[in-house]
Amino acid sequence: MPEALQRRSLLKAAAGTAGVLTAGRLWQAAPADARSLPPLLPDGKEAPRALDTLVLGDTASESAHGLTTTLSDVVTGGLGQSARVLNPKDTSDFWGGTLSMTMACRPKGPTYVTIKLWGSDAGEDLGRLQLFAEGKQVGHYHLGAVDPLDIAADDPRTPERFYFHTLPLPTDLTKGKSSVSLEIRSMGRIAGYSQSAADYYKAMTRPSRGIYRLYTHREPYFRLDARDLTGTLPTPQLRPSPGKEVVDTINTRVVTQAAAEASRTSPQLDPWYLEFLARAYTMPSTAAYRNSAVPLQITSSLDALYWKYLGDKTVMTDSAQQWMGLGRLGLVLLLLGDTYTSQLDEPVIGSPGTITNAGFEFGTTNPTGWRSVTWAGSGTAGRDTSAARSGSASAKVTIPSSGTVGLTPSARVPLEQGTYTYGVWVKTDGVGTNGAYLDVLFFNASGALVGGDNKFYASAGTHDWEHVTATLATPATATQAEIQVRLTTAGTAWFDDLTLTPPATATAKPVIRRDAWTKMLLDSREYWRQNWPQYTNQAIICAIGLYLADRGLSLLGSTDAWGETKARDYIYQSVGLTPWLGAEQADGTPTRPLGGSYYQVTKAGISKELGYAGNYGELQDWLALLYDAVIGVGGVDDDTLRAHLVKMVKARAVFHHPALDADGYKTMRIEALIGWRDPEYPGVISYDEGTKWDGHPMRLATLLKDPDITGYARQSLADNQVFHVLQETYDLGASARTNLNLLSTADDYAYVAGAAEDGARLPMTPGQPGFVFSDEENGLIAVKHGDEILYASLYWRARWGINRLARVHLIGADGIEHSATVWQDVKYVPDGRAATEPDWVNFEFGVVDLNIPGGGFPPPGDTLHQALAGQVLPLAKAPDDVPDFPLGVETPYAGRASFYRCAYGPYLIGMNTTSNRSHTLATEGFGDSVNLGNGAKVRDGAELSVKPGTTVVLRRR
Repeated sequence: MPEALQRRSLLKAAAGTAGVLTAGRLWQAAPADARSLPPLLPDGKEAPRALDTLVLGDTASESAHGLTTTLSDVVTGGLGQSARVLNPKDTSDFWGGTLSMTMACRPKGPTYVTIKLWGSDAGEDLGRLQLFAEGKQVGHYHLGAVDPLDIAADDPRTPERFYFHTLPLPTDLTKGKSSVSLEIRSMGRIAGYSQSAADYYKAMTRPSRGIYRLYTHREPYFRLDARDLTGTLPTPQLRPSPGKEVVDTINTRVVTQAAAEASRTSPQLDPWYLEFLARAYTMPSTAAYRNSAVPLQITSSLDALYWKYLGDKTVMTDSAQQWMGLGRLGLVLLLLGDTYTSQLDEPVIGSPGTITNAGFEFGTTNPTGWRSVTWAGSGTAGRDTSAARSGSASAKVTIPSSGTVGLTPSARVPLEQGTYTYGVWVKTDGVGTNGAYLDVLFFNASGALVGGDNKFYASAGTHDWEHVTATLATPATATQAEIQVRLTTAGTAWFDDLTLTPPATATAKPVIRRDAWTKMLLDSREYWRQNWPQYTNQAIICAIGLYLADRGLSLLGSTDAWGETKARDYIYQSVGLTPWLGAEQADGTPTRPLGGSYYQVTKAGISKELGYAGNYGELQDWLALLYDAVIGVGGVDDDTLRAHLVKMVKARAVFHHPALDADGYKTMRIEALIGWRDPEYPGVISYDEGTKWDGHPMRLATLLKDPDITGYARQSLADNQVFHVLQETYDLGASARTNLNLLSTADDYAYVAGAAEDGARLPMTPGQPGFVFSDEENGLIAVKHGDEILYASLYWRARWGINRLARVHLIGADGIEHSATVWQDVKYVPDGRAATEPDWVNFEFGVVDLNIPGGGFPPPGDTLHQALAGQVLPLAKAPDDVPDFPLGVETPYAGRASFYRCAYGPYLIGMNTTSNRSHTLATEGFGDSVNLGNGAKVRDGAELSVKPGTTVVLRRR
């Protein structure tokens, strides 16, 4: 870790004299005897406490545990060790084979179950392994505090090594018993976000991963017997390929796409497409650069989007643009500068009572909304940018000798009864008498011609622009008109600026473009400020949409624009610079659903939801867009905001740890095992940023130009991983969204590759200094001790109340990984209520835009019951200004404790999450230790005062 990073508030711990428990606070211990610390060996290390060990594939061990199986085979797996796989059924089914056994447990206090799995196994289609005890399911499939025994992912978790995952058994199931009936059931994968049970539960299609051993034990951390083979970390190797050619391939695709889009004439309704084209317009490397066709194409597309929006409000509210609504359109206008302003006070294309593309500004060879027609002879008709009465184009018709040629619109103009005035400007070169003319034709509601041609001629010969007009009463049976421009003699004629003036009695009024675009942006801003979501990534995305919508309103001259100060306040709220006040009422009054002092980002720089979020907490893609929105694209200088974004990125860097990629090469991955919204492991490859739909490596480093963040990006170059990640992003497909994402790749690579090397590396990189990172607001810990890494989420999926569970992930210096959900001791201020764990076998995201019932969809087959059902979840007291919330509702206050005491392996953690009270960390039985925050030696039995907002991390000596 760079020295500068160490000097910030990463090292946060406090130790001192003994204290007393504060009156009015409840101390809720883990299940009886869980606090007792294990005996020590002479070397001071924890003694193994296996209550029982089942070796799968070993006949004697299986027999001793009464193992019965269905659809199971014994295989030889990693390191030549025996294992069992569970097979799918002959007919398509979510459930597959099973293992049932009897294992020793503790009659009093907690019993833990640990599974041993081979880390080279990979493939999401390996499915999941679910634990049952005494016939009941232990934990939940998706996002419960106790998860499955295993969730397979496409990437291997620990190549060439075994790993160990631990779950707690409910003490009610083992109370008074010396043995417990356990079962492992295999199942297919789960498709999160699916809207039906049939889509959610996927059939098992292949044998499960091998199951090697199952252990029961009393301590949270199971110390392996020396005879239990684990494998060793392979010697890290650099990825040999791909290389820079990936950047060239990406650049070729986006440049080619930009050229194609610049010549497109049909309107496009995808805001990602519009931003792509608008950004390409500002990039000299593309054919769209300062191409006059681009603003016109975007203008016609925005007009078309307006009409779609009027008929379908979900254009603004559905998930296609996440929670930005139509705010992205404001960014499009910012990127175009003033190139569209001459079009603002003209009617929207397709507006009632107007002629489509009346000035022939839109199009390429042919004007948009018009087609060339040859009625007789020969000639040409099309769009011409060499002559124009106004704007930059006109329609040009040329006849070499004889014929009748012209342009006719693709859509007729609806009419009412009364007298209309039709007009066109005509310029001619060598045209005969009655050669160039305006022709008005009337049609009834069935499309049949009413009457005949109504021709109005320009002067013959050669002359500059002449205005030709016609005043015509609408025939009684006519409901629409077709306005054509024609040439019927040799020569050349140009036509421009067609007009249609309705009678004063007409009810259909044209929609002016400024008003139409203003409506889209204002409606989007008003809807989303009243529907501002809570999760940090969603809150940021929504705030960007609000801010950009308002900047667009300012550009359009709307009196409803808030202006920079108020608009930027939403940005500040979303990133934790000011309290998040939540969705607003129609009059602008904040609802304050979480009170007036809730921050979306912690003081440590981590997003705050219901604890640490792995993938969803990686906000670099949205921070890049936020930076562009406020500062980068004609914005304001805001050093406070920039410094805060840098802080957030550097805080996240702590949660990128060394690993191997799917091919066995050294890399860095996001920490996902302790992420409350992370459904599978390991995390994706990421240095400064990983594979994202809306972001790519090196982008934010290029924008922020912070030396440390640039160093992280350069580390991905040194490890030759960045090109692999970019290839994965490229392989997401050539959609407007991915092309937009990758548009700046070549420029970003040029910056990072050319930046000065200052030696900055990600903090968890092997060889970097040790540290303790604590985030008390999130109940979050990261420790680097030598090359040993500990991640812990003490506030773990406690959605409804205090659950006394912590999630830990220990990566040994030897590369052997242990992960676990464990009991811990907590202290909290009660609000006097308690929720009860429901009899659900699944949890889901608590979001309003998904049609998912409480507890998710029930799985296929027989009704299952939850082993944790009935567990009492007392609620912690929320701040006084937080509105009352009912039981069984997700809230970031109900399950957040004031003090956590968590022991795992050689670590003892005491975390004080309060701002005004000290707490005491008791160490009796832990052994002599070292305070990793300040290096002080701590004697066994010492009582340490943990000051408000600080954490003590002890490691046994």
